Amino acid sequence: MTSPFLYIGPGMSAGAIVLILLIGALVLFSLGYIVYLRIKRMGKKKKK
Repeated sequence: MTSPFLYIGPGMSAGAIVLILLIGALVLFSLGYIVYLRIKRMGKKKKK
């Protein structure tokens, strides 16, 4: 017994792929920003 609502059409799959890629990019950007802030903070401590 299959439900017609289980079918994900090509439009929905393209949207899901874009959403997954955007979430991945957001995670990578946030990790890179955290690393950038730590390096920036370490640079300020060494100058004193």
